[in-house]
Amino acid sequence: MKKIGILGGTFNPIHKGHLALGQAAMEQYDLEEVWLMPSKLPPHKSHFAMLSEEHRLAMTALVAKENEKFRVSDYELKRGGLTYTADTLELLTKAYPDVKFYFIVGGDSLIKFKSWRRPERILELAALLGAGRAGYEAEAVNEAAEGLRRQFPKAEVGTVILPDHPISSNEIRTAFYTGEKERVKQFLPETVWEYLITNRLYDKITFADLDEEMQTILPGKRYLHSVAVAHLAAAYAVSLGHSPERALIAGILHDCAKAYPDEQLVADCDKYAISVTEVERRNGFLLHGKLGAFYARTKYFITDGEILSAISYHTTGRPGMTDLEKIVFLADYLEPFRTQPTEPELNEIRRIAFEDIDKAVYLALKNTLRYLESRGQETDMTTAETFEEYRIKYENK
Repeated sequence: MKKIGILGGTFNPIHKGHLALGQAAMEQYDLEEVWLMPSKLPPHKSHFAMLSEEHRLAMTALVAKENEKFRVSDYELKRGGLTYTADTLELLTKAYPDVKFYFIVGGDSLIKFKSWRRPERILELAALLGAGRAGYEAEAVNEAAEGLRRQFPKAEVGTVILPDHPISSNEIRTAFYTGEKERVKQFLPETVWEYLITNRLYDKITFADLDEEMQTILPGKRYLHSVAVAHLAAAYAVSLGHSPERALIAGILHDCAKAYPDEQLVADCDKYAISVTEVERRNGFLLHGKLGAFYARTKYFITDGEILSAISYHTTGRPGMTDLEKIVFLADYLEPFRTQPTEPELNEIRRIAFEDIDKAVYLALKNTLRYLESRGQETDMTTAETFEEYRIKYENK
């Protein structure tokens, strides 16, 4: 019976680590071929910054040409909708009854394998090979493999000894988006590097990219609010002679962490060493700005410090705000879906914002503090300090 390895993944992009894994599995398990199989819509991953199927398949085909035992397969890409490994293997074993398939995964995937859809069926249809690098990861992979063998006694679960390749597709994308692409050139096959450069891929994160992602991760009303904030922020930016694109990006991302419960916001800030005041710890919702700025940088490749600061302070404000910080702060408070009672009325503050943005910030802060006092809620010290700065300017005139 022919022994074929299947190395699947988004390959976004494919890099030398993928190829090393395929080669090591082939040599250590005497496989006749390894099929490189780009996935369509992986159900367990965000599709943000995902290259098109055509680009990912083209790059995979380029590297397959360089090794006679590698084959590129568009088997999953041809299928519609979400694709699951169990379903793919069902179809493959029927189409190739004379083949024994070895499904090759990275160490992290093997450790989480029991959470996959129908893991028992996968193990009935194919041998499972997981890779771990030296040290803790190899130990964890070996333990996971042993656990699977105990739980599924008839399954064939093996490990692949893999040379150290300290890179991931996400790190490569991050380097490209942040202007450090040369740093990761050594980890990419030359043909893939040239393809990425020629086609200007991972070149720039756009508002459209972020808008699509927020539509996926935010609840409906929160997404509509974020879109409204983004467009109002762009209008304020134009009126002040600033970049509407930067305002759009800050606006669409300002609530990217808003969907998390208070306790998770506090826990995540502690996890990522983000400073938390006692007031914020008691009122976790105040942290969605700080955590949102962290996610904007680490998940969405935003490196513009002023955009990150505008996201961080969009709820509390801060003394000495930049124009972009004022823009996002006001857009969040005044966007068209808002109906809160204010003095003067909300529409009057909206009008003032286009004439005197500082006065509009002052009025928004004054109304915010009045509201918090009426509800017996704590006031964040940063908000109080910011209001004092504007109170001195406008109440002493």
